[in-house]
Amino acid sequence: MSKFKAFMKGNVKKAETVSLKLDRFDELILLQPLSSGDADAINDGCFKNKPGKKGKQERVFDVVKYNRGVCAASIVYPDLNDAELQESYGVRGAEELYSSLFLFGEAAEILEKVTEISGLSASIEDDIEEAKN
Repeated sequence: MSKFKAFMKGNVKKAETVSLKLDRFDELILLQPLSSGDADAINDGCFKNKPGKKGKQERVFDVVKYNRGVCAASIVYPDLNDAELQESYGVRGAEELYSSLFLFGEAAEILEKVTEISGLSASIEDDIEEAKN
């Protein structure tokens, strides 16, 4: 009997999708949590080389692109890769559709929910308060 039984792939609970209601839409948006591998892949694509001091290249992280990528990858419904939906907004690609489809406040709500369901909702301030008590 393995001492790691609970961690074996067949014994791990499947991450569930979560619905989110945005006022402008009659239907719910379905979100899934991201695995660390998915987040890493998005992270890798968010660095740019820019000229720095004395002409040296510096790697700069694009936070906006990362947040957009994380949110777009988390949306199960509507399918942001659907060609008809992209065409209706005059864009190509899931991230471009995400940027056109949602207002700034809606995007913030989606990001908040995605971070929560992906296990990033606890802030360091909460940990500090818990430690004090």
